[in-house]
Amino acid sequence: MFYFKLYRDKRLKNLKYREKVQVVNRAVKLYRKDKPVKLTSRLLGVLVWCGIPASILFFMFSWNAAIGLFPLFIFILEIKTANDESGDVRKYLHQVVK
Repeated sequence: MFYFKLYRDKRLKNLKYREKVQVVNRAVKLYRKDKPVKLTSRLLGVLVWCGIPASILFFMFSWNAAIGLFPLFIFILEIKTANDESGDVRKYLHQVVK
């Protein structure tokens, strides 16, 4: 996912990019162990943030517009979800960085 806020953390300032990615991925894994993904809320999010706009585009323009922009809507949803979770994952970041 796209945890942009975590890469700018002051504890990771002296690390190289690959090391930052590894540290953030480990923190996300620790976060997922304590709080697994709720499948129903993720499916509802995909339906609301991706399905409804794609359906509107389908009825307004064509099938190609809906299919073409559906990946963009999913990309935006992933960034939004990661942005919402960054505050919670930050608590696990100090466990990984020692």
